[in-house]
Amino acid sequence: MLYELIAATFFGMAIWIPIYKYYISRLVGDHVVARVENKEIDLAHLLEVGGVFDELADKVITKFKQNMLADMGQLSYQSKTEGGEGLPSEMGIGIDAATQLLNMVGMRKPPAMLTIKVAQALGQLMENNSAPIESDEVGRFYPDKP
Repeated sequence: MLYELIAATFFGMAIWIPIYKYYISRLVGDHVVARVENKEIDLAHLLEVGGVFDELADKVITKFKQNMLADMGQLSYQSKTEGGEGLPSEMGIGIDAATQLLNMVGMRKPPAMLTIKVAQALGQLMENNSAPIESDEVGRFYPDKP
């Protein structure tokens, strides 16, 4: 389930970034160039004031980041209920445990990415603790002694 969540996030980004780069940015660029050529926009003033284009790029990146995090939140919520026959999935149980842990720490609404990372850490912790324990205590500390 975690791999599906990561794959969905990357596929979402793989779709939106090329659409923006090759289609939307060119439309906006052509429109702005036409307005500069018609003297509707004073390009010299924009360049002197500075920061206008950097601020625009920061807003676009922030918007993409917010959309990506919202999609991850929806996918993590959906993964809680995909267990079949009304039972929560393993990923859903891990996300619930991570959410409760973060709530105990004091976070009311933990971000989806943080919840997923904590769920991964809890899953790795459970895998490490489920390793079989050797019955020979001496052999475990001193392998050369019988």
